[in-house]
Amino acid sequence: MQCPECHAQTEPGAAACGSCGLILLNSAPKRRAEDYAGQKRRAADRTYQPCNFCGGEIETIAIRCRHCSEIVNEEYYRARAAKIRSRVNYASWVAYLFGLAALLVFRPVGIVSIGAGLLLSIAYYAIPVEPPAQGGKKRSFRRFLTQQLRMERVAIPLPALRKMKMVFVGTPLIAAVVGYTANAVLLQKPVDEVLKSNAAFNGMRVSAHYQYWVIPGVVVYDLKELSVKQTPIDVHTALLEFAKKVRDKRYSRVDLSYRGTTKFSIDGDAFARLGEEYEKRNFEYVLYDFPRLAGKTQKAPAGPTGRDELLKFHRQWYGDDALTKTIANGMM
Repeated sequence: MQCPECHAQTEPGAAACGSCGLILLNSAPKRRAEDYAGQKRRAADRTYQPCNFCGGEIETIAIRCRHCSEIVNEEYYRARAAKIRSRVNYASWVAYLFGLAALLVFRPVGIVSIGAGLLLSIAYYAIPVEPPAQGGKKRSFRRFLTQQLRMERVAIPLPALRKMKMVFVGTPLIAAVVGYTANAVLLQKPVDEVLKSNAAFNGMRVSAHYQYWVIPGVVVYDLKELSVKQTPIDVHTALLEFAKKVRDKRYSRVDLSYRGTTKFSIDGDAFARLGEEYEKRNFEYVLYDFPRLAGKTQKAPAGPTGRDELLKFHRQWYGDDALTKTIANGMM
């Protein structure tokens, strides 16, 4: 081909003359858009592609890289993670519910089973939903938490009723947090307010919660710690103040415990009346009828005999413990 300007010979299909630099219009290059389209078509026709993790050559339809064993199919990764999380959540609910039932029969087995259910709940949230970021891309932490903490419905069939199922949303960990919050707000908070209201209660520590922290009909008033400053009347007054605060609530039973060991049980209605009579300043009832409410004695008359019955009750509640000998000696 001859250049029209300098008449020099050029190669066929050249875009410009090699001698004078004249652009040869009849040999203009293709448009860039057409070139990109061709590249995409060629890429689509390829059956192999590089692995995003190690760069090794793998098939386009591959699920896992044959070189580094990483999962390269994101949809497969999500489906696999959802399946595993569903099974773990189901197992956590079964262990948790079995533990709640076992608490009523054999407490150690119930505690272990509930603990296993809560650990499985933690494992549920730890299993990643999305595949790891590729190519150095960073995902927002907020989106990560939203994906990890998604609520899942779990249906557990009832053994006795095959067609009936219990449906739960979330995990046992959420149920445990809700239950602990209910105990802390409805029972422990009134007790803490009582202990802070009077300097005579300094050094006294009481735990108030539902039985096993899950049975709302039974309240456990657990005397955890006493100081040498507390007298039996101080301990008794703190209990009466708690009864006054919860007098509007109805329970089937109130257990009086010392360091986790139940010593006495009071009927829920009797405990509510105890709070009402204390609010009315009916000290004869709240002092001399109290041992009878706990099922220890008949109604004691006012005076030395009634006082002796009340002191005997407190000695049997917490005074026999070796750590409270000072208080026990003060009763005698």
